[in-house]
Amino acid sequence: MKNMKLKILFMLIIIIPVSGQETFDFSGYIYDVPTFYMKPASADFFGFEGNEDIYPMNLTRLRIRPTLNFSENSRITMQYEADLLYSKFPMPLVEGTGMTNRQSIDLHWRLYNKNNLTAQHFIDVLYYKHIFDFGEIVFGRQVISWGVGRIWQPTDLFNPINPANFSKLEKDGADALSAKFFISDFTDLEMVCNFRENIKDYNYGARFRTNFSEYDVSVMTGYFDRKIIVGGDFAGNFFNAGLRGEGIFSYNSDSPDSNYVRAILGLDYQFTSELYALVEYQFNGRGTACKECYDIDRLMRGEIQNVGLNYITVQSNYLIHPLVTINAGVMINLNDLSGYLNAGVTYSILESLNLSLGGMYFPGSEKKDEFWYYPSAVYISGQWFY
Repeated sequence: MKNMKLKILFMLIIIIPVSGQETFDFSGYIYDVPTFYMKPASADFFGFEGNEDIYPMNLTRLRIRPTLNFSENSRITMQYEADLLYSKFPMPLVEGTGMTNRQSIDLHWRLYNKNNLTAQHFIDVLYYKHIFDFGEIVFGRQVISWGVGRIWQPTDLFNPINPANFSKLEKDGADALSAKFFISDFTDLEMVCNFRENIKDYNYGARFRTNFSEYDVSVMTGYFDRKIIVGGDFAGNFFNAGLRGEGIFSYNSDSPDSNYVRAILGLDYQFTSELYALVEYQFNGRGTACKECYDIDRLMRGEIQNVGLNYITVQSNYLIHPLVTINAGVMINLNDLSGYLNAGVTYSILESLNLSLGGMYFPGSEKKDEFWYYPSAVYISGQWFY
């Protein structure tokens, strides 16, 4: 049967016999974000016919993160989540799309979907990890974090997050077998096989990382979505600022018109102990300057992060009190000139409890500009860690 071998291997992760020497760690959080969305001009595009100007939404997320340690070098880790969403307006980026195109087994279950209320639960991470003297191996649904960008990571072809989605806190897990070999203190080689529903659609990648002249440098290559990918990244200091960049070239011999370059360049600076800021530019050769040609369907499914060519973002954080931080930022599509403003304040009431108030505003976007599809929003969020 399709994917039967992979399903059996996933089950083996759960039923690996124990020896009585194990230890168990448990953590997680509860996150609740009441939000008020302004009806966007794109409501008709989504087939929404409501007459109100403001629509409430509430998303409650319970995240459970148990870890079973067989030894200092061997463990099973799982991250399970249960969500309850109330929304009168269709929000693809919030509601989620279930199984992603980096997963081979559907571990998402929708319990209820009626009367504007949706309840679902899923296993986002489930892997076995073993550390050797010379490296480590991980099998299962895992987060593979490649890249150095603060907002965009072109070399992260496993778990990207749309920066406009403020309710998304973690990257989705990818079903994979990954192996990392330690070459020296600052040098390693990582190889990944990413499983998908059909074996012909499997993705493969390798990344070599080292340090050169006080810069962390890496090169990567692989076969993703039936395309050959080569790229790299770097991160280090430029005088007193942090400088980072990364990029990829995607090549498909059967479709030369689909070849593209995607790259970012970023600079961040800690002005004082309270004030931090960054600026980051993205060239997205996968996108287009033709807004009628935007691939909105893939954007809403979470398969891509942006649809245009050139972007810039500026973000800043200011610590006004040891327990209170304010943040603000702007992102602009430099081709259609749409974008958004975001601002917020976070109060750390307790070491394990945070409250936030914030909003995102998408000003004056013309019809079918990239950010015309997004609704402006004001939200209050609470997050309790345990």
